[in-house]
Parts: sequence; structure tokens; C-alpha cells
Amino acid sequence: MDERDSSIKEKLSSVKDTSAEVKQLEDQAAAIMKAARAEISAALNKMKKETQQEVEQKIAEGRKRVEAELQEALASLESQKEETIKSLDSQIAALSDEIVKKVLPASN
Repeated sequence: MDERDSSIKEKLSSVKDTSAEVKQLEDQAAAIMKAARAEISAALNKMKKETQQEVEQKIAEGRKRVEAELQEALASLESQKEETIKSLDSQIAALSDEIVKKVLPASN
């Protein structure tokens, strides 16, 4: 009977030791998970910041390119406008001369 009691006490002691070890391992696992989450969160924040900067840079480059193309198009339109006005001025002058030639001989 004493042997049996002794055996049971030994097994209970062993279970208590194992529980403490399991608790310690659980605590270590929780600490590792917490550290991993913090590391992942930091990496995600860094990637998000870098991506945001890259997007902003590409938007700025695109905006500059569009503005340059717009200025070029506006300059081209202004040049075409001036050429059209010159052309119209010369056509108006020619038409005026023709009208005067047709009207003046008729009034003589």
C-alpha cells in the first residue's frame, strides 16, 4: 500500500512538473507570437509607407508630364491661331480689293 501511495505521489509530482513546463512553453510561445506580430506589423507599415511614397512620386511624374503636354498643345494652338488670323487677314484684304474693283468700275 505504501508503494502504491508512493507511486501515486510520484506521478502527481511528475504531472505538476510537466504542467509547469507546459505553462512555461505556452508563455514562450505567446511571447514569440507577440514579437512576430510586432515584426510583421512594422514590416507592413514600412511597405505601406514605401508604396505610398512610390505612388505619390508616380502621380507627381504623371502630373508633370501631362502639364508639359498641355503647355505644348496650348503653344501649338496659339501658333495655329496666329497663322489662321494672318491667313484670314490676307484673304480679307484680297476680298476687299476685289469688291472695290467690282464696285468702283460699276459706279463710274
